[in-house]
Amino acid sequence: MNRRNRSLCGLLLAVTIGAHISTLDYGPFTWILLALQFIAYPQLIYWRALRARDQRRAEMNNLLLDGLFFGIWSAALGFPVWITFISLVTVTVNMTVFRGRSGFFQGLSSMLAGSLLAVAIGGWHFSPATGWPATLLAILAVFLYILVVAENGYARAVKLHETRKQLRVSEQALKRQLDEIGVLQAQLREQANRDPLTGLYNRRYFDATLERELVRCTREQQPLSVVMIDIDHFKHLNDNYGHPAGDAVLKMLASILEGQARASDVACRYGGEEFMLLLPGVPAAIAQQRAEQWREAFAASVVSYDTAQIRSTLSAGIATFPTHGAVAEELIRCADMALYRAKTNGRNCVVVAAEAVALA
Repeated sequence: MNRRNRSLCGLLLAVTIGAHISTLDYGPFTWILLALQFIAYPQLIYWRALRARDQRRAEMNNLLLDGLFFGIWSAALGFPVWITFISLVTVTVNMTVFRGRSGFFQGLSSMLAGSLLAVAIGGWHFSPATGWPATLLAILAVFLYILVVAENGYARAVKLHETRKQLRVSEQALKRQLDEIGVLQAQLREQANRDPLTGLYNRRYFDATLERELVRCTREQQPLSVVMIDIDHFKHLNDNYGHPAGDAVLKMLASILEGQARASDVACRYGGEEFMLLLPGVPAAIAQQRAEQWREAFAASVVSYDTAQIRSTLSAGIATFPTHGAVAEELIRCADMALYRAKTNGRNCVVVAAEAVALA
């Protein structure tokens, strides 16, 4: 962009200064310097900036050199108003575009330094007037230069707008991807906590939740009941009807437990045909009533598999915090003992841990 601006500005100044000096007594050496300065020089410093290690810094130095040389030309010509004005505008505008307000003063200083250098070498003379051709060309040069700067500003604004638009699209796409990743992660966490056959929580999730709920119930001084359930004669069912039939029975029991569970309850498949339920805030008597409801509902259910109509029953053992244990291991052990007593009592019944201990 700077190469184009500098080349156009140099050409306009060359034509304007040429029109001015053509009416004065300047020799061929001045014309050669004019061509070198405003036509050849912009291409030379562009070539130099391209090969610089720090291209931006090299270009900033080039802009300051522009101001220095423009100041020299203005002083050498006697500070013609229009030529000096167009030189000052181009130098300060270019520096301001890249460095802001400080760039304006740097450009002004560089041009002043060039003027003082020329005065020190060639002496002071002041000839502000320009002929009509040079004046009109100077006005045209300023107009064209400002037009080019405005066009560059517009091009940058459009490019910036498109870049921001693309960034917004990219941000929205990234947000959608992050949302999808978040959903997938949540699904993976949920799958990691679920039993793939029944859809209930698995043993790992139950154990972690039991520890957490025990802390809460201890703090809030609330009861917590654990119900351990086992399907009666499940091995015999698998042997007679096959494992797919056994899976259907497991799903049936899981459906009953999940359908009758509260939002705060945790129902899980603990392993094989064994199920566990965590009932926060529920004392032993209420837990026994609910377990009896599950037992009756399961006993009344029929699983149709091929031509067979399969019925089954369950046994359940209950332990309650803090009566039967203060830690997870104690509660599970007491519930297991109660379940064992339910099995020895003929199955298809519910036993609370206190009863199991009394009968042991």
